[in-house]
Amino acid sequence: MASHKRLKSVVQSIAHRSVSALSFVHPHLGKACEEAGINSIEVDLSETEPCPRIFVNIEPLRLALNALRETFYGLVVSEGFEPKDIVSVNLVFEFKHGQLDHYCSDFTATLVSASKTYQSRVNYLGNTEQV
Repeated sequence: MASHKRLKSVVQSIAHRSVSALSFVHPHLGKACEEAGINSIEVDLSETEPCPRIFVNIEPLRLALNALRETFYGLVVSEGFEPKDIVSVNLVFEFKHGQLDHYCSDFTATLVSASKTYQSRVNYLGNTEQV
């Protein structure tokens, strides 16, 4: 089994990929949250369907979150782990509606393994913040 230190790298990588425009989650999630009147939302990538139920009918968002889930588990495998080594992975997207063109302002990724919890927080500029 790979060193658990590598899971810190996985959580940092998924955090940066999640706030990136290349994840295709934005601006779909930001727009959906604004229309629903919510400023933040948690996405559970350990679920078979990571798209929150409230938004599951928004196909581009559903597909983007499923692609992000696949990317996450690809990172896990590339670091020498198996998907079963991950207890949970939760992503929290925070928004400042009316700003940033529906991109999140702050983002937190939390990965729980059997032995430890890892967390990474990234702002809209891609800068890692202390958690």
